[in-house]
Amino acid sequence: MFSIVISVFNYDCTELVKELIRSCSVAKVDYEILVGNDCSTDPGTLAALKRIATMPHCRVLNEERNIGKAYMLYHLADEAVYPYLIIIDSDARVPADDFIEKYRQAAQGHDVVSGHVIVLKEALRKDNQLRHRYEFAAAGERALEYRRKHPYKNLCTINLLIKRSVFLATPFPKDCYQYGYEDTILGIDLEQMGVEIVHIDNPLIHNNIDSNESFINKTHKALHVLAGLDRFYQERIRISATALKLQRWHMLWAVKLWHRLFGSLERRVLLSLWQSVTLFNIYKLGYYSTIK
Repeated sequence: MFSIVISVFNYDCTELVKELIRSCSVAKVDYEILVGNDCSTDPGTLAALKRIATMPHCRVLNEERNIGKAYMLYHLADEAVYPYLIIIDSDARVPADDFIEKYRQAAQGHDVVSGHVIVLKEALRKDNQLRHRYEFAAAGERALEYRRKHPYKNLCTINLLIKRSVFLATPFPKDCYQYGYEDTILGIDLEQMGVEIVHIDNPLIHNNIDSNESFINKTHKALHVLAGLDRFYQERIRISATALKLQRWHMLWAVKLWHRLFGSLERRVLLSLWQSVTLFNIYKLGYYSTIK
């Protein structure tokens, strides 16, 4: 019934795989777990992947070069044998044994079912306050009622069930050549295809919260992806849509100037003194304006 697909880069997902095996056993479903190694170099990760390859119902597919999450998921989907995919991030954890059973019930008559992700307060460290605050600021948009009102806006490929044929029919991987905006692009593609997305309460725990510096560096990569997207997508994504409006109003130059003058200071503040989500969003818009 289910092909569970996990893209891995330098992260040990052994415990996640064990939890998924247990949850599948509870649900009594036919399943496989496909783990895509996106050219990991960490010895601990490579050793973990060898162990996972020996676990029941598990396969590990190794890439010789880093291809990114989107391409890896498509490769895994192409190799999958079951009609439904469950896409899960390698750094997620399963909070309850009925996780797969909830998806089994929800899959009846639906092509796409979205769970969601939660971040625990215990995950807060001194070096990850920015990402932690960012996740908690987004909690309202991850509430079940909000997701059901805006089904295409809050798609989450950390935790998603999707019919294999539907996933392979979407065009999104060509635009996601590295980290960033996979969820948003897939949601836009599915809306354009007229595919219904059902949202349920079936969370995973986001277990590995990026450090402040890692989060900012990943954001830079994501913004470069965004800058290279077709205008069609840019008009539908908040930060690029804001930049397009400012450009039409002949005001984008001011944002660029602000970032050139104060962007380095904003980054230092975000890394050390004041992990403000508002300041982070200002920094993002400024950085995007300079690469667009």
